[in-house]
Amino acid sequence: MIRINLLPVRAAKKKESLRFQLTIGGLVTFLVIAITLLLYITFSNEVKAVTNDITRGEQELAALKSKIGELSQIKVQKKLLEDKIKTVEKLQADRTGPVRLLSQLSLSVPEKAWIYSLHEGGGSVKVNGLAAYDDVVADFMRNLDRWKLKNVELAVVARGKTVQGIPSSKNAVNFTLSFTK
Repeated sequence: MIRINLLPVRAAKKKESLRFQLTIGGLVTFLVIAITLLLYITFSNEVKAVTNDITRGEQELAALKSKIGELSQIKVQKKLLEDKIKTVEKLQADRTGPVRLLSQLSLSVPEKAWIYSLHEGGGSVKVNGLAAYDDVVADFMRNLDRWKLKNVELAVVARGKTVQGIPSSKNAVNFTLSFTK
């Protein structure tokens, strides 16, 4: 009988099968490691990009906060300047008031009348003066009425009193007028 030794063929097949399995296992392990490494690098780059975006956003936020601070300071300064401008405009308007009043008075005083005192307070004006005749005082009051001054009233009329430094005669009349602007 012939004997055939099948052990070496089986052993060779086993070795080849084992080598094939190890090759497949190595390739699978290599692919798993390669894919894992690729995913790690990809996610790492994304994390770096997001971190950079966050850092850039925080820097922009800090810059914007400083600009907002500057803007709020500018608004405060603008309000202060507007208040100052309003104050200057009010002072300008108030400054022309006495000048206008004195101009009106100087144009209203008749030729033979003299003003020796003027008191202003709270919108009312009191004028003390001397006139040559009673008619001159009446002319003075009419002239004040033409300037649309309100409540022109003759408070006191006295004859014969003189005021130092102002020319007078026997018929001189001291008067006190009051009116409101």
